[in-house]
Amino acid sequence: MDTDLNIHMHEYLTLIGEPYYRLDLTSNIGYIEITWFNNSDDILYAWLNIVFFKIEEVQRVNQLIINYLYSNKEEFNFITEEPKDGEYVWVSDLLSPEFATLIRYDSSWNPHRQLFKNHLIFATEEKAVKATKSIIQILRREAARNRFKPLTKTPPNGTIVFVADVLAEEGWTFMIYKDIEICNHLLKAGFLFSTAEGAIQATTAMKQLINPVVPEFTS
Repeated sequence: MDTDLNIHMHEYLTLIGEPYYRLDLTSNIGYIEITWFNNSDDILYAWLNIVFFKIEEVQRVNQLIINYLYSNKEEFNFITEEPKDGEYVWVSDLLSPEFATLIRYDSSWNPHRQLFKNHLIFATEEKAVKATKSIIQILRREAARNRFKPLTKTPPNGTIVFVADVLAEEGWTFMIYKDIEICNHLLKAGFLFSTAEGAIQATTAMKQLINPVVPEFTS
């Protein structure tokens, strides 16, 4: 399990018995509602960043993924004509990011139709896996933005902003925002915050990912 999830796992431990929404790209509404029992499935979903607590948020991310794939159809080369019944095709599988699933297409089954509608059916395993890995990166980015809340809109010139900085002893530096390349790059990368506290949280997480704490064991 990666360090970032370990850092925040305590947030999930308080949710036993609470409902959440799991992203589901085979569903026409984009999610399924599940109760958190802190079991292996729940933890896997959290690790994959497909756990959401608001319907509008899971639906927003669902649409973001669909739009991204469609906007980059030449790169992903998903199948654009609905397969014939009985035809074998490859589909992206978020629950197994390193693999793809081979299915025998059935137009009478809604999950198969939804996979086609969402641009997740491919002629080759390689293309399906590539799409899955891109989706995983989108989910990681959205999870980080939701957790640390960096600035996402360009602030007015002259605004004081705080930069997550692993080289600074305090974990942050400040700058006066200007419409120049370095400021725009930091904004796009998600390193700018409206408060020093937000920058510190992001820096702490980055340091822990780079240099995770290894527990000591005594004999």
